[in-house]
Amino acid sequence: MPRTVKTEAIVLRKRNLLNKDTIITLFTQDLGKINVFAKGIKKITSRRLPHTQTGNLINLLIHKKDDRLYLQESSLISGFSEIKKNQKKINDLYFILFVLERLAPENQREYALYNLAKKFLIDLSLTAVTNRSIVTKYLNKILIILGYLHKRKTLDELRLIIEEIINEKLPSFDI
Repeated sequence: MPRTVKTEAIVLRKRNLLNKDTIITLFTQDLGKINVFAKGIKKITSRRLPHTQTGNLINLLIHKKDDRLYLQESSLISGFSEIKKNQKKINDLYFILFVLERLAPENQREYALYNLAKKFLIDLSLTAVTNRSIVTKYLNKILIILGYLHKRKTLDELRLIIEEIINEKLPSFDI
């Protein structure tokens, strides 16, 4: 990997560190799932903080130093504000992001999975009424792409399969 990379990413998760730093789990177009350090991002003057909200689609510049990745710059492509206005859509979003964060391989390009995740965000934001079918549809596709499934299952069956794969109980997202 070159010392600096410019790519597009979906923010999967954020974990706060001491001081003003954060570790952000990103699902990138070019690098797959990665963890980046965002030094000083919690400062009140940080321009990167609003871009790195969970579920946002962003452009970013990453710098590699000593086998660690650091977020240098970011710009917002979409915050998917239509999703964030509806609690049911937020639950669906967090459920899919949780599954991606747990199942996607680290540091491995997954173009099909990335494009599917991006399409999910777009479809969810454009859907007027949410129901279990959109989550079921995309979970089936995610598990098929990752090689865990060969045929479609119901949402309840998918939840059990995912719990078995990650070896823990899924949090309640009220889906």
